[in-house]
Order: sequence, then structure tokens, then C-alpha cells
Amino acid sequence: MAVLQISHGMAEFIDRYTDFAEFLTGHGFLVVGNDHLGHGRSVAASSDFGYFSKKNSKDYVIEDIYTLHQLVKQDYPTLPYFLMGHSMGSFIVRNYLQKYGASVDGAIIMGTSGPKLETALILPILEVLNKLQPRKQNKWVDQLAFGSFNNYFPEDAAEFAWLSENQENVQRYMNHPQTGFIFTNNGFLTLFTLLQDATKPGWANPIPRELPLLIISGEDDPVGQMGVGIRKVFRELEELDFVDITFCSYPTMRHEILMETNHLLVYSDILDWLSKHL
Repeated sequence: MAVLQISHGMAEFIDRYTDFAEFLTGHGFLVVGNDHLGHGRSVAASSDFGYFSKKNSKDYVIEDIYTLHQLVKQDYPTLPYFLMGHSMGSFIVRNYLQKYGASVDGAIIMGTSGPKLETALILPILEVLNKLQPRKQNKWVDQLAFGSFNNYFPEDAAEFAWLSENQENVQRYMNHPQTGFIFTNNGFLTLFTLLQDATKPGWANPIPRELPLLIISGEDDPVGQMGVGIRKVFRELEELDFVDITFCSYPTMRHEILMETNHLLVYSDILDWLSKHL
């Protein structure tokens, strides 16, 4: 029927999307994805978690997405092709669409964000640290970027409560050795570079206006500024006269909407959107 390629988020791995992938394959879709550099099975040693590459890491991540896309298209050249990115993966997708937007038939931007003031301030520091200690974990930047997120949920004591209202999902995330690790200086430089280029003024200008886009998020997602940031992204696209954009936000859901207790509602909405764009 169609292909969906998934770009996963920060400090996780592609196999976390197996349940969602099996749901879509049960409805005739082919679902593919790769572990980004510094994640999952792309890691050769424990010191590689959260480390991308010494130079041009943003470009490598985007080209990895394109390489997988090309490999799949060789085997399934006639199938409609969709791309979905969650969280950090949404910033990767937004960068990807700037360069390769004409290569896909639609994109799902999930758990994304509007511009953040600290990005311009922190990037020069990270550029220096990446030259000096690229593989060193940076707990200070981690706290700066994510430390306030749990403040929105004072009733939840879990370290990663902001990820999900589903406590079982949070516990699995905290217990797995390949999730929740702290990024290196190089990893944070890559992340903030992706974020800057995905949210800067005019970021969507190179993207084809006819490309169908789904902006989807939890209403209680701190990454999306509790609904404010994701609406800013949607308005930017509206103002640029994109002809087919859909906005979907779920009350009480947090960052990982595919892992929430009522995840089947999200699954169904995504399936409906994909089916309408075949």
C-alpha cells in the first residue's frame, strides 16, 4: 500500500516503534527505520552512545535517512513514500525536507518544537567543547535543556515523568540500557544544530508547498512548550501557504504519544491520515 520511514528521537532506538510498526503492517503498510548514529545498534562501544561523528554529523544523519529511503525505493519503486520523525527525529525530518522534500509523498512531524532562545547561546560553547572533548557527556547542557520539564508534573516523582503519563512506559525507558543516556558534547552540538536549522526563520521555505504534512503532539508535551511551540510551527506553515497541513494535539498526553496509555487513538489517527493521502 505505502511505505512509512521512521526517524526516532534522542536517546532511544528504532525498535521502540515495533508495536506501532506492526499495527501499520497489519493494515498493509511497509514500515522501515534505522538507528541514528550514537544510538541503538549503530553503537559499537558504550562510549559511542550520544556521539555522532567528529565533523558534519548533522549532514551524516540526514544522509543516512536518504540512503535508507533510496534502498527501499529500489525494491518498492511504485509505492507512496511517507516520512515520520519524533522529537529529535522531527528536527531531522524538517532538515531532510529542506533538501529532499520532493522525494516523499508526505511527512509526519511528531513531538516537535518551535525555536528556543538558548539555542543561539549554547551553540558557540558546544562548538568549542566538541573540539576539546567530543565524547565527554555533558550533564550541564542536559540539565539546561531538559531539567525543567518535570516541573510541569509535580505529582510525578519519576526522573522522566515528562515523557509520558503512562508510568509503565516511563519505567521501561528508565530501565533500558539504550534509553535515557546523556548526550556527549558532540551529540548536543548535533542536536542543537539540527534544532537551529529546523526552527530558524524561513526554515520551511525550501519545502514543496503541496507536500502533505501532519503536525502531531501531546498537549502536555514540554518539548512542544505545552502546545505553544507546536502551534507556532503550524502557523508558520499556514502563513507560507502550504496547501495540505493537518494539526492534531491530544489533551493530557505528554511527549511520547505513541507510548501513551491511549496510544491506539494516535495509531488510528495516523493510519487515517496516511490512508487519505495514498
